[in-house]
Amino acid sequence: MTRLFHFVAAADRAHFDATSGADWSPPSLASEGFLHLSFAEQLAGTLAVHFASAPEVLLVEVDRPSVEDALVVEVSRGDEAFPHVYRPLRAGECLRAWRLERAEGGGWTLPVLGATAAEDQPAGEPVGQR
Repeated sequence: MTRLFHFVAAADRAHFDATSGADWSPPSLASEGFLHLSFAEQLAGTLAVHFASAPEVLLVEVDRPSVEDALVVEVSRGDEAFPHVYRPLRAGECLRAWRLERAEGGGWTLPVLGATAAEDQPAGEPVGQR
């Protein structure tokens, strides 16, 4: 099963951390009706387009089986299919997270994500235990 990821902007981080992602409703849910997610191979592009000037973001893995009821994969940026969730994230649906900072030269250093979390380098921190 393909893994799903969501970015939390630095401005929203305190709220996300305080709730461990439970009832997580980023601004896009109110304005567009869904949460933006990405597949692993889309992360660099999403960072470049939507977080070009951000100093840091939180990358969160979302539990796909838990969100299947509200998950729709739709054509979006660049005629590419992206996953969207049409409701807030609920308690326990955010599995692990990585704090991403800009590297020297302005780019982002993403974790190397495997087919499963056990293969990730570095491993993400469990959400709720941070």
